[in-house]
This record gives sequence, structure tokens and C-alpha cells, in this order.
Amino acid sequence: MQVDAVNIRVLIVDDESLGRQLIRSLLASDEEIEIAGEATTAREAKERILELKPDLIFMDIEMPGGSGIELLRDIADPVPYVIFVTAHAEFALPAFELHAFDYLVKPVQRGRFVDSVIRAKRRIAERRVAGLAAQIANAASAIRSSDEARDAYFPRQLTIRVRRKLLLVEMDEIAWIEGASQYSRVHTRNAEYLLSRTLASLESELDPTRFFRIHRSAIVNALHVREVRSNGDGRYNIHLNGGPTLPLGRARKEVLQALLSGLSREA
Repeated sequence: MQVDAVNIRVLIVDDESLGRQLIRSLLASDEEIEIAGEATTAREAKERILELKPDLIFMDIEMPGGSGIELLRDIADPVPYVIFVTAHAEFALPAFELHAFDYLVKPVQRGRFVDSVIRAKRRIAERRVAGLAAQIANAASAIRSSDEARDAYFPRQLTIRVRRKLLLVEMDEIAWIEGASQYSRVHTRNAEYLLSRTLASLESELDPTRFFRIHRSAIVNALHVREVRSNGDGRYNIHLNGGPTLPLGRARKEVLQALLSGLSREA
């Protein structure tokens, strides 16, 4: 699953070539938009939606084989965001009743169009983050129900020296680990411990299906992740249960996606 705000897949549905070309020209300068395909009839549009699974659809109301309103009613979940672009202002109410994202009346004003696209991209990013958060929750559930075979490879406890005592901290109790030069700070639900070990040396002992590095100086335990939120600018934050908010490094997004995909396959 992609979590980036970029690469919004768009389908253009209009039986008039000038109408399709207008949408293409208005989107041409937007590097986050990918024109996945076009359709000229209701039947073709339905086939393309199933085939391409677009994030966003620009659609006319009247077209051969049916109306855009009927097509929106027939689209199965998850429904893409639909922006109607039409000369028929009278269909706006039924379109919004079917949860159309926006309704633009021709001739389309560029400023109005750009504003609609910006809002749609924000909503699509939020949907992707919500999907990622659900994957994390499912991953945490899979971890809790996993068998004990994994414990043969990774320790269930971390040994920490506090003054002259040795403490055994359960791995599940560790929420996240913070790295700072040659030291690491282990954060649990109720305490913090400073270790004279690098984050890299600790990472080698951690189960990679439970712990993942979201930043060059932070490792989090999937069991303690509550949600992932977008800043609206392509960056994301990890929110921990009862804990801090940590930034997800740009270079770590693919690592996080690969981890969650692996957990889904295990589950």
C-alpha cells in the first residue's frame, strides 16, 4: 500500500474529446497526478474503474449508455473520489446526495478546479493514512496471536544494567527506543533506561516483525503504535499509545510498507 501523497491515479470520463482534453490540460502541471486512463461511455467507465482502481475520477453527467449519477450509484466500495465536470447544474443535488466529492459546472474556472483538486488530494492522503493505520493495528493483532517459534530467534527480554543491578525488561513493554550517538534510551510504558549501546547494535537483537526503524534515531514497537497521521505536505507522524509523536523519516516509508505487507502475509 502506498502512503505517499503523490501518484494520485486519475480517470477521466467524458464522451467529448474536448472535455477530456480540458481536464488533461488543467492537470498537466501537477506532478502528483497520474492520468491512469479515459472512458467515453458509462459501460467503459465502469470497466475502467474496476480495472484501474483510480483514486480520483473526473466525470461528466450525460454520456452514452447511462448517466454519471447512475454510474456513481453502481460503483462498489471502496468508492473513488468523484468530481463531476458538467454543463448541467441541475444535477448537483442528487450528485452530492450520492457523496460526490465536488461538482464543477462548465465552463470550468481554473481557480475553482485547482482548489477542488487540492482538497481531493488531501482527502486521498488521509484515506491512505487511515488504511496504513488499520494495517498497523492488524499487524499488532497478528503479533499478539503469533506462535512462540519466533522466540527461538529473538530474546523475549532485554537486559538493562541500572547502577549495580540487572533488570529484565519484557520486549512487549518497550514502546520505542531513541538513539543518541553511542547511547540508546529505552522507553517503556512506565520508565526510561539509558544504555551505553548504539541503536544499531540494539536493532540487531530485535524481532524485525515487531520493531521497525521509522527514523535514523528511532525504533518503535508495532504493539504500541496507535495511528499514523499526515502533515498534509507528504510527511507523516507515528502516534504511540500514551506516548510521544514521532516523525516517519522520508527514507523509511518503503521499509514500513514492506514490513506491514510481510505481517499481512504472515497473518
